[in-house]
Parts: sequence; C-alpha cells; structure tokens
Amino acid sequence: MDYANVRSEDIDLTFVNGVAETEILSGALPNVKTYRGAIKAGATLSANANPRILSSYIIQDGNGYIVASKKVHEITELSFFFASLEEPFTMTAFTDITYTKFDLYLSDYDLQRYDESHLVLPLFRKESDCLVYTQNVKLTENDTEQRSVVVGKQMIRIVMGSNHAEAGSGFYEIGHAAVAQYNICHGRCNFTMEVDGHKFHQKAGDVCYIKAGLPHGSQVPADGHLDYVYYELYVQEKDFLKVFPEGPFPEK
Repeated sequence: MDYANVRSEDIDLTFVNGVAETEILSGALPNVKTYRGAIKAGATLSANANPRILSSYIIQDGNGYIVASKKVHEITELSFFFASLEEPFTMTAFTDITYTKFDLYLSDYDLQRYDESHLVLPLFRKESDCLVYTQNVKLTENDTEQRSVVVGKQMIRIVMGSNHAEAGSGFYEIGHAAVAQYNICHGRCNFTMEVDGHKFHQKAGDVCYIKAGLPHGSQVPADGHLDYVYYELYVQEKDFLKVFPEGPFPEK
C-alpha cells in the first residue's frame, strides 16, 4: 500500500455501553493497527495493558478525563495519550469524545530499546503544552505552526506532532526515506493533500497513510484551513535513525 485515505463518513462505529472502536487502514503496516474510537457523553472506556503493544491515542474532539497510574488528566483540547505497557486506564467523556488510536506491536528489539531509554509511561500531553518548532517545509512564511509531541528515541520508533496552516499556505516534503506517516485531520480541516502526484481532499475526521519515501504535501484553499496530527513510524527495526541516502525503498 503506497497511500490510502479513509473518509470520516465511511467509518462505521457500533456502540456498546456508549463506547465504539473499529479498525481502519488495515494492512498499511504489518506491526501497526489503526482504530477510530468514540465515547458518548457520560460513558467510560476501560482499556487493559499489554506488555507487547504500545497504544497511542489522539483525542481529537470532546471533553473528559483519563485516569491512569493514580493520576487524573483533563481532556479540554486536542490531546495525546500514550498508555502504559503495564497498567490499565479509563477514559470518561463529559461531552462526546472522538479519538484515533495506534497500536504498535513491539518486537524483542523494540523492547530492548525501550528498556534502554524512553519517556515514562503513561504520558499525557495537551497540544498547548507541546513545543513549537519550525521546519523548512512550508509553502509560505508565517502562516503555519508545528508542534512536537514526541521525537525519535523518546518513544521507541514513534514521532508525533501537529501541523496547522492558514488559507493559501501548506507544507511540502520530498519524502521521509525511513519513515511512514499517518495524518489525522481535526478541527476546521479543509485542504488538498498530494501524495506522489495524486491529489485528494482532506477534512476533519479523515485519516490518511503515506508509505515511507513518497513525496507529499498540502495546499490550503482561500476558504480552507489545515489541522492535522502526524503519527510517524520508523519502518526499520534496527539502525532506524541512521540516514540511508538511497532509502530503504526505491526512489520516487
């Protein structure tokens, strides 16, 4: 699969006790499963821990709170939660919550690297608490904002952050030779995504996948806006931060 786009209206959610979760983008990467989930106001999601699965939640809509490791985290804006490998947690909705979840299935080598160095789990961050950074991939100046949630080696192979762009702006990258990328659209999202020369519309609730090495970019129309979270994963198990000029995939 080179790239794929899942539209929000095509995601079918079946609720049980006010909670629903369904897999999307099946088959994009063999060691990652992607889910769209929702919690109705007043309902609670209870999740068990798995020592071989690192679950990352992007909470894109709604208010509520997470109870994890005897701490309470308030959900009042776009938020990010990395669950513990050892302890369960609960997420309760005050208003309807929508989230996107990534389950990274850990290899023995992943666990070895995790034991050597990692951010302490569980980890909760609101977008407003994340660091603002700049990268030379903007189409125009002063109309974009990028925030970092986690970077390479902090959370095994995961890199996560958020991108914002105003009308007439956007981003373009020649392609990450070693990193596959998922984009989770939220907020007022309305823009055109281009992957390897193919264009498609993106709006709030949509999720797309981009294979490592493919050039990709975004263009925001005059009446549009860009809000998305990127979940990137180094696809090589070992030496995944090493630069390979030729890339692990054929040049595009």
